[in-house]
This record gives sequence, C-alpha cells and structure tokens, in this order.
Amino acid sequence: MSTEPEQNAQTLSARLGPLRLALLLAVFVNILLPSIDAVFGPLAVGEEFSVWQIVVVYITPVMAPLLLVVVFFDYVMSRVRASDADGDEVLHYRVIARVELVVMALTLIYWVPYFVLLMR
Repeated sequence: MSTEPEQNAQTLSARLGPLRLALLLAVFVNILLPSIDAVFGPLAVGEEFSVWQIVVVYITPVMAPLLLVVVFFDYVMSRVRASDADGDEVLHYRVIARVELVVMALTLIYWVPYFVLLMR
C-alpha cells in the first residue's frame, strides 16, 4: 500500500504528464548546474576549459531565458485550456498553472541577479 505523500506525488506527476515533467526537469537542471559548479569548484585543467565549464559558463545562461519562455507559453496554454474546460479539467489545468508559476518564479529568482550583473 502506498502512503498519502506517495499518492500525491503520483497524482501530480500524472497531472503534469511526461512532456511537462521533462520541461520542468530541464529547468531545474538549468538552475542546478551553476550551483553544482560553484560548490565543487572549477573543473578546468590548466588554462583550457573543460566541457563541464563550457556548459556551465556558456550554455546554461543562454538556455535560461529560452526555457522560461517555453514554460510561460505552456502556462498561457494551460490557462486557455482551463477557461474552456469544465469540472475536474479546470482543477487539472489550475494545478499545472500553479506549478509552472512556481517554476518561473524560481527561475527568475535564480537568473535575474546574474543578468543584472552582466548588464553593468
């Protein structure tokens, strides 16, 4: 028998679906990669960049706004679908919208200071 938190987690993952889960996983990886690099220190060998540093320094900052826009478009579409839905389907899309709002907020909280410093 599964417990209440396990059932809620299964329900949330079922509500989100595999594509949204993959998108949210990509966003969390994008947030966590620079943090992991900061904790474990630079992984460069000599003066050359390692693949890890290239990903952290160049790719993750570029991917952050792109992923944010994709999550925002999915949020808008879930709100549109909720406006046309009835009953349980409205709740389904509201849960999706709330999860995506939290993910967008976390992304902004993490990446806005980086871009503000970059603009100076």
